[in-house]
Amino acid sequence: MDYGAKNIGLAYCDEMGVTIQPLSSIPNAGRKDFIQRIRTAIGIFDIRKLVIGIPLNMDGTRGDAAARMERLMKALQTALAIPVAGVDERLSSVDAEEIWRSMNAKQRKKYRTADSLAAALILERYLKEK
Repeated sequence: MDYGAKNIGLAYCDEMGVTIQPLSSIPNAGRKDFIQRIRTAIGIFDIRKLVIGIPLNMDGTRGDAAARMERLMKALQTALAIPVAGVDERLSSVDAEEIWRSMNAKQRKKYRTADSLAAALILERYLKEK
C-alpha cells in the first residue's frame, strides 16, 4: 500500500509472492472509508498481510511522516486483525511516475493514478527483503 493524502495505491500478490498486481488506486476519503475499502479488498483477494510503505528520510532516518505511518499501521492491525508490515518506500513514487509516463491511456485508466504502481514497487521491495 502506498498511503497518500489524496490517493491510496494498492497492489497484491499471489500466495507464493511471485506475481504482483497493482489495483486501481482509491481516493483518500478519510480513515473510516479507507478501513472499509481495505476490509473489502481483504475479503476479495484473501489478503493475509498488509504491507505499507514507510516514508523514511533520504538518509534512512525516521521523521514525522514515518511516525504517522507507523501509527496508522498499528490502527490497521487492530481494526483488521491481520498482520501489518512496513517497508522503506524511498523513491518508489519517483520510479512509479516514470513507469506511469511510459504507459498508454488505456493502461493509465486501469490504475487511475501512479500510486498503485508505487504500491506494487513497495510490495516488490518487501518480498525481496523478506
